[in-house]
Amino acid sequence: MHASRLLPLAALLLLASCAHGGLRPLAEKERPTSVVTFKPGEPVPAALRAKAEPVDPRDPQLRQLIDAMMVEFERTGGVGLAAPQVGVSRRLVLIKLGTRPKGDVRVEAFVNPIIEDVSQDSELDWEACLSVDGGGGQVRRFKRIILTYDPVGGGSRIRARLADWDARIAQHEVDHLDGVLFTDKVAGRLVPMAEMRKRRDELHRKRGWLPPEAAAPAPAEPPAAPSAPPPADD
Repeated sequence: MHASRLLPLAALLLLASCAHGGLRPLAEKERPTSVVTFKPGEPVPAALRAKAEPVDPRDPQLRQLIDAMMVEFERTGGVGLAAPQVGVSRRLVLIKLGTRPKGDVRVEAFVNPIIEDVSQDSELDWEACLSVDGGGGQVRRFKRIILTYDPVGGGSRIRARLADWDARIAQHEVDHLDGVLFTDKVAGRLVPMAEMRKRRDELHRKRGWLPPEAAAPAPAEPPAAPSAPPPADD
């Protein structure tokens, strides 16, 4: 990890705010809606460009917010969802960990997540977004990160080391909390979703994150033609 990439000043201020309880409680109107979407070339919805506010991990309404986001998360079938994507400008994300390579697959809620440190090495990979109705593209991300976050209900911040696909999802979702979209970082052009998934899966097979593609079954041999009857004697 980069020793030079330490917590930015904004992150330190966030931690101080959490420690002193100077947080605005969740309001009744902060209820998740369906995922906010737009097409490339259209104006980006304001909800996706705003810098999200910290949330008090001890707020009694936090669990309700997480549960409501989980419903939308499961409906969309994604691997990550940030509160701003459902119209709630708070620093909360859901991430499905352990999907590639296959491991202990689980969905976790990260409250006030901060990327404290990153690896020196990075890589390109294919990404899409539930909020961007226009395909996917390649984005360069750090291969490993250290993420800290507050546990639901309060307590000491948790420190998590994430790598590869899990680290990429986390970086994508934390970007949402700062009003940054993957399309702001995409290398090249967007491609249709079906093509993006095909290229992504081919890349992940080469990395060993997915099992090799099953070979197509060999075509069945055609049945043998019946032999001609022997000629009749004259």
